Amino acid sequence: MHKSIQHLLALLCAAFLNTALLADVVETKNGAKLVGKITKIDSGAITLSTTYAGDLAIKQTEVASIATDAPIAVRLASGTRIDGKVSTTDGIIQVASKDGTVSTSIDKVAASWAAGGEDPQIVAMRRHWTFQTSADVVGKQGNTKSTGIGLGFVAALVSPQDALKFYGAYDYATTTSATGVKTKSADATKGGVDYSSFFSEKYGWFVRSELGKDSVAAINLRSTTDAGGTYRLIKNTSQSLVGRLGAGYRFESYSVGPNNQGAVLSTGLSHSYAFSNYTSIVTDLQYLPAFKNFADYRFLHDSALELPLGPDFWKLRLGVNNQYTSKPVLLREKLDTTYYTRLLLNWK
Repeated sequence: MHKSIQHLLALLCAAFLNTALLADVVETKNGAKLVGKITKIDSGAITLSTTYAGDLAIKQTEVASIATDAPIAVRLASGTRIDGKVSTTDGIIQVASKDGTVSTSIDKVAASWAAGGEDPQIVAMRRHWTFQTSADVVGKQGNTKSTGIGLGFVAALVSPQDALKFYGAYDYATTTSATGVKTKSADATKGGVDYSSFFSEKYGWFVRSELGKDSVAAINLRSTTDAGGTYRLIKNTSQSLVGRLGAGYRFESYSVGPNNQGAVLSTGLSHSYAFSNYTSIVTDLQYLPAFKNFADYRFLHDSALELPLGPDFWKLRLGVNNQYTSKPVLLREKLDTTYYTRLLLNWK
């Protein structure tokens, strides 16, 4: 009986030692030895998954050695990829693959991921489609009664360097006075295509074309086509600020009065800021003056706060939209302001 217990303990110790030997090990320059599973190396950090502390992010500059119990995919700073077990001898990283062993230093390791998998950098650079639909219904009771609906969509083919967007929107609203007189207060449709591309970290170009009509503003057709340069003023994980400057052509046909057409200066500013993973604010500005008369211009503004609703693909947008026309059709107001609460559905 005593010998059986000793034999069982010996088996348990062997199993424990075998498990420990099969774990990945990261040793830091201050002598700490961390045991777990290296899931990736990216952006100067080694991610180690552990049972005792969850996922740990260890600065690559603070690591003295790493060792894996199974092959992983490694990309060096030169772009070379090797799949194999990793070990460290005298500060030199060695990746043992079926075709041989490659030696390097820890600072030359640019990234790692699961063996046999596709390079995350290549996946990130690949274009993919994203889709968004939106809907809102508004109502008001009191001295006047108003109801309205808004529908929209955006389909975009995007990559880190460029984006091709197709979009459209429709807004309709009626207002009923206290005496029962019902009038149409909004009836506008627009659709367009927008392409932007960056040939460097900050500089790029764009081209855009948009068609629309607004029966309340007596606009039978509004067509704007413009192109120019783009500049990234801010670009990080939480904030983006992009400016546009170019030129284009605008044509407007009215129900009453002569048409308005001519070359325009095209300027724009787009800003987004994520307060957290759950809340963000977005703002778009456009200023389109006519070259022949800078007093003849359109100014567009839209700002909104976006909040998630349950799953990632549902969002609530609370915003305000302003459209200012310096020379509107006779008897029409220069400024149209809309406050909206919009339900967004996003998917890929």
